[in-house]
Amino acid sequence: MDSKDIRIKIFNNHYTLKGDDVELLEKSAQYVDTLMHKVQNDIPNQSDFTVAIVSALNIAENYYREKNSSFVLDQNYKSLIGGLNSQVKEINDYIDSNT
Repeated sequence: MDSKDIRIKIFNNHYTLKGDDVELLEKSAQYVDTLMHKVQNDIPNQSDFTVAIVSALNIAENYYREKNSSFVLDQNYKSLIGGLNSQVKEINDYIDSNT
């Protein structure tokens, strides 16, 4: 895909970025903007820099929480697949020994 110029607005500032997935970039910008306004409402009278840092930490925390959740799901999936493979092997061994 070709990179396209995308104009977004985050926390009352306009940015022109390049990206392949316009929809994803716009959705991401909207998420960041919404979160920054929420942080500003939660901790009023803070500088834009502080709002940006707290927002970035919230995003990072959410990212690592999801990453950990994904890792746990992946481990559970691998365990289930391992169990199923063992059962299939047992069934095949049983069939082989009785034919």
